[in-house]
Amino acid sequence: MLRKYIPLALTVSALALAGCTDGDAENAGEEVDAAIEDVTGEDSDTFEEAGEEVDDAAEEPSLN
Repeated sequence: MLRKYIPLALTVSALALAGCTDGDAENAGEEVDAAIEDVTGEDSDTFEEAGEEVDDAAEEPSLN
């Protein structure tokens, strides 16, 4: 009975994993945040969030 749900579960899992990929700018921001955290001891995602915004902007179609 549960066998009919296996393809659905695999599809959902694949889509979830595909949505979790980081862009280059986000990865760079994570590294900067980690370095700042090592120096200051404070946990901040400021540069990671900025990297996400850059990646999102790069994915948007140009209006030109």
